[in-house]
Amino acid sequence: MIKHFKIQIVLVLILQMMLTLRLNAQEQLMPLSANSQQISTPETKQIARTTTTVAVLDLPFFDDFSYSTKSPKPDVNKWLDSGGVYVNHTFPIAPISIGVATFDGLNKKGYPYNLTALVSNSAPADKMISRPVNLKKKGSFIYQPSDSVYLSFYYQAEGRGDAPEANDSLCVDFYQPDLNKWVKVWGRKGYNPSGSDTSFHAATIVINNTLYFDSLFQFRFRNNATLSGSLDHWHVDYVYIDKGRNHLDTLRDDVTFAYMSTPFLKNYSTMPYRQYIASEMATGIGNYMRNNFNVQRYVDYNYTIKDRNLATVYTYTAGPANIDSYVPFGLNTTPTHATPTVTYTIPSPLTDTAYYTIKHIFSSTTGSITPDVCPENDTLIQIQKFSTYYAYDDGTAEGGYYNNTTGAKNAVRYTVNVADTLRAIRVYFDPITNGQNIINSSFRLMVWTDAGNGPGNVVYRDSITKRPMYLQGNYNLMPTYALEHCILLAPATYYFGIQQVSNMPLNVGFDKNNDHSSALFYDIGSGWVQSSIKGSLMINPVLGCTVPVGIEQIIKSHSNVNLYPNPAQNSITLETYGLNTENATITVSSSIGQVVLNTTFVPEQTIDISNLPNGIYFVHLNSSTLNVTPKKLIISR
Repeated sequence: MIKHFKIQIVLVLILQMMLTLRLNAQEQLMPLSANSQQISTPETKQIARTTTTVAVLDLPFFDDFSYSTKSPKPDVNKWLDSGGVYVNHTFPIAPISIGVATFDGLNKKGYPYNLTALVSNSAPADKMISRPVNLKKKGSFIYQPSDSVYLSFYYQAEGRGDAPEANDSLCVDFYQPDLNKWVKVWGRKGYNPSGSDTSFHAATIVINNTLYFDSLFQFRFRNNATLSGSLDHWHVDYVYIDKGRNHLDTLRDDVTFAYMSTPFLKNYSTMPYRQYIASEMATGIGNYMRNNFNVQRYVDYNYTIKDRNLATVYTYTAGPANIDSYVPFGLNTTPTHATPTVTYTIPSPLTDTAYYTIKHIFSSTTGSITPDVCPENDTLIQIQKFSTYYAYDDGTAEGGYYNNTTGAKNAVRYTVNVADTLRAIRVYFDPITNGQNIINSSFRLMVWTDAGNGPGNVVYRDSITKRPMYLQGNYNLMPTYALEHCILLAPATYYFGIQQVSNMPLNVGFDKNNDHSSALFYDIGSGWVQSSIKGSLMINPVLGCTVPVGIEQIIKSHSNVNLYPNPAQNSITLETYGLNTENATITVSSSIGQVVLNTTFVPEQTIDISNLPNGIYFVHLNSSTLNVTPKKLIISR
């Protein structure tokens, strides 16, 4: 049996697969058929290779994709075309540095290249083409084949995704400008890694053919994959070209973050601001640092916490500590750096939605030892958000979770600290049928009390079934499904979830990076069972349909809309209070009135502004029922 079940978009094939799974499984993970991170990000216009105005790069060429926390697309300053490639930090396992370029069977819009492609077929899929690189000369220095120019990179099959089969592949091509021809210079057939194979493997390619020593040299990565979903994953990291190298020269003298740090909340990634109490703060956090030097490095580390007004409210400083090399010791375990304490407590109660920006920085002590050559990956920006909903997940799905029974129930445990009201539940569904929505599927929202070891009595159950939605327009969207009526929640533990109504598969997004399986339960007709699959189900209860008694909240017309962060760099969020935002849109205009962005408004969702240059802008929230004063926005990087 194939290690990971692959998606069949064709309805007949899905039904056949579900009948097979019914005999031997109760809960399953499937690869994603679409990727909301790619779908929801404004597409950057790619420049054709033949354009004469394309900027030519000099050596060295280096990209470690450490900007994955800011953008899901390869850096346009380095890559001319990145069709379908997904930059992220959630699919790889133990990357060389935080962020990789992932190749799969989805196009640049995050949808399958071919919805009806069979899993047994493999065809050309993603590609990532470099900008022209000047291998002719740099200044007065003229490159020769004897200059030991090498391209090196690291790759990983599967990671937290889906393993590529033998008929799949990852390839590298070089471009010969004089002949206007691409030539394959490296390739790797797909394989199913063993459970212990979570390494990134080094690849080196010497560039010694005189046909490549041209001012318009280019290289590209490409893959062959099943084209019907987020399948057959390859993750590429640490792409590096320079002279004076050899085939063993694959790593640079670099200490880097490998993963996002853990939340500053003890139990959740996000929680409602009205539910926050001081005991929700974590006493320590987890950092994941990797020393790519072949010797120990003394590293200084600190983090600062800033409030939404960018005022520093806390600083943690650790003196230099000795960080062992990743090979053979693994990720850093020095307590002051790997598990720093959190002695700061965010004031409570919070009277409004809020977010805190945590900036992690480390620097390698110099001296007689070579300094860290990649300062870009020495800083990590983390956002701790207090909104209107609870979440364990980090907002990204690496798989789809489902139960193979009509009437199956899924429930996620959350604790309400103070009396509140429930108005909706956010659920991310993977569109496994027609690439737009999960057609012919339906579900009901449900809420249960706590029975001590799982859900108990039913508190709420929709009388009308709902159909899954799949939103497009902004970055990192998650649909919100309103209850038929608000319900009061007394302080207690509850289980929030859904019941599957139809016999169609219903894939709920599953975050494989944050394990809260102890809070996930399912019932396929024989009673509640705690999940055995590590991760977090993307089901988030949304609180606050009315202001609970005892909580003061003054809503004035001029403060009904909140824009943050401001100044901003690559994304903004627009929050509204007490406004009817149905069918609303967001328009961003420049200081001279030129419209530079126009998109559908989804409450509390992040809007990508990474393509806008620095300057002053105005953000307009528009609909037939709204009259909101535009918000001034400053973009400063």
